[in-house]
Amino acid sequence: MNKIGLHIGYFWGTSKAHDIFSMLELTHAAGLEVMELNPAWLLRLSDAECHELLRRAREHGMTLTLNGGLDPTNDISSDSEEIREAGVRYCIQVLDRMYALEMAVWSGLNYSAWLRVPEPYADIPEEKERARELSIRSLKKIMRAAEANGVDYCFEVVNRYEQFLFNTAKEAVAFAEEIASPRAKVHLDTFHMNIEEDNMFSAIAYAGESGRLGHFHAGESNRRIPGVGESHMNWDMIAKALNSAAYKGAVVMEPFVLTAAHNAKRTRVWRDLSGGTDLPRLVGEARAGGEFLRRILNENL
Repeated sequence: MNKIGLHIGYFWGTSKAHDIFSMLELTHAAGLEVMELNPAWLLRLSDAECHELLRRAREHGMTLTLNGGLDPTNDISSDSEEIREAGVRYCIQVLDRMYALEMAVWSGLNYSAWLRVPEPYADIPEEKERARELSIRSLKKIMRAAEANGVDYCFEVVNRYEQFLFNTAKEAVAFAEEIASPRAKVHLDTFHMNIEEDNMFSAIAYAGESGRLGHFHAGESNRRIPGVGESHMNWDMIAKALNSAAYKGAVVMEPFVLTAAHNAKRTRVWRDLSGGTDLPRLVGEARAGGEFLRRILNENL
């Protein structure tokens, strides 16, 4: 059975947003097996904090994964050689730090800058191809560190409003295969697939058959917790597709629902999707989401 997890971004905007240990306890209280951090949190942890976080996670029978990526200052697909080199160093630093927390998966926009779009008046196909080639060139250096640290480096397939290098599972698989590392994987997310894929079930199957499906995010079409409240998503078919693809990795929820979160503007959370909830209810809904995902995965074997 897949482990079910939660990204710490769910708790951004609450009183616990600046306490990684409290967020771990809340994730555990929700009955979840995986807590997903972002690189900023990972790099600010001291050696002692890493040791303590890993100890507590083990105590709860939990594992840790990483999700998040690059910005314009360290974009490994940038035209600037200086920025690309800074990005390569940054990625290797992150991968080395992951080892201290026994993290085996880094997913997200770790191949280009999040929210990057082509330059004004650019020849879009030309810029896309150039950025793609520069990213692959950088990644061939980075993958050596991923392989040495035992980390699956998963390229998140996001929608057209967040990146332009690729937006479908098929494009991402081709990208990963060009890098030609066993650790080069693809990360699919139902929120993004709901926007971009002609058929998200076929997209999951395609990534699974390629052997490149390394990470999976589950969320409603508006990024709420799955299975809590009304939904038009066909969760039974999503679960069936994952099982048919023989996907054994974590299924992680990445809900962004609070306007008070520090990333609310960048994730375009213009309205409160939590229903004015408090922290206990957030935990309760995360628990309900985890139970829902376990049920549908079990029922659609």
